[in-house]
Amino acid sequence: MLAILGLLGVTMSAIMLIDYDDDEAADAGNSAPEDDPQAEEEEIIPINDLIDQMDENMIVVSGETDDNISGGSGDDHLDGQDGNDTIFGNAGNDELHGGAGDDYLDGGDGDDNIFGHIGDDVMLGQAGNDSLNGGGGNDVLYGGAGDDMLLGSLGDDLLVGGDGADTLHGGAGNDILSDTDDQSRDFLNGGAGDDVLSGGTGDILNGGTGADRFVLHVDRDVIIEDFSAGEDQLEISYSGAPPALSTVLSDGGLIVLADGVAVATLVNVTSLDLTAVTLVAL
Repeated sequence: MLAILGLLGVTMSAIMLIDYDDDEAADAGNSAPEDDPQAEEEEIIPINDLIDQMDENMIVVSGETDDNISGGSGDDHLDGQDGNDTIFGNAGNDELHGGAGDDYLDGGDGDDNIFGHIGDDVMLGQAGNDSLNGGGGNDVLYGGAGDDMLLGSLGDDLLVGGDGADTLHGGAGNDILSDTDDQSRDFLNGGAGDDVLSGGTGDILNGGTGADRFVLHVDRDVIIEDFSAGEDQLEISYSGAPPALSTVLSDGGLIVLADGVAVATLVNVTSLDLTAVTLVAL
């Protein structure tokens, strides 16, 4: 496994670390004379221990094994490549790549760019305005605090925006998109596939192609851009007694109300069979 750490401040040269495979390590060890006392006294520092000691900007490229990599306080570039890797960006505006394998990627503080690539990955943006791209596989993407951009890409993905004004795009596959916990306007687009979308107050939802399910809440009014009766589904979650449903036509579209409270505006829709709406008690 080849690990390269570069640009550790303007006065420090790049450092190259080599983590050998077992056979290579054996050959490398046999090359030193058996009676060399200096060789016996050499200290071998694991790559992860060395990485954790550095706080400047780092470039780390790992290899085929399951790696644990932690960035420092700078703007780091961390690439797990093959294997099921665990990577923490920590502070700074970091770029994280999972590569092949089922990876866990945590950006930490800062405005991070996180790429899952191949495999079923778990990706967390945490604080900052982050960009997450799941790539291939069935991925879990969580934006956290900040104005985040989440792209599921391929596979059946779960996207959760968190706090902030977020943009969620499922891409291909049957995805679940959720951003219900804050008052910021979010944009949710399911993309291709049969998706589930759940937004908060003022959010804009677009299912994309496929038969999509829109999960609504009696205390959160959303805008649905592409509802198609007979293909898509409306589901309303409520507490207490089941609400009475009604509709009213407005300039913006058909407003769906639960006990007189707006839960959704259906753009370019003029009528709706309310018996087709599913009520779900919480």
